[in-house]
Amino acid sequence: MQVKNILIVDRDLGFVFWLGQILDAAGYVAIPARGVDEAAEIVGMLRLQADVLIASPAERGLREFAEKLRFNSPELHVVDLESEGISSYVRPADAVWKGKPRHRDQSAKTEWLDLIHSLHGACIASGSHG
Repeated sequence: MQVKNILIVDRDLGFVFWLGQILDAAGYVAIPARGVDEAAEIVGMLRLQADVLIASPAERGLREFAEKLRFNSPELHVVDLESEGISSYVRPADAVWKGKPRHRDQSAKTEWLDLIHSLHGACIASGSHG
């Protein structure tokens, strides 16, 4: 599987669009959503298969949503925006923690792109095909 579709679910629209622009410029398809309900509507409407879900575990209904995404995307990776919640809604092997940057500068941009590229590498190393 090649990481391509990245669903970003967060109420901080400044962060969502900042990250979305970075990912789009790097050749990924970033799909922004303000919450789980909106994300579920987008996924259903577009019949989208998400490769990466970036969200906070504080989002109501996130665990159930991640499980539904895995039905069509069994190799789904989750990037948790809060360190405390990671194991509560995903398989730990499929999740990583990455907090929002304090400063949205070149260093933060590089860190996020490196993270997404590493997920891409993990997909290739696992031998998965999508």
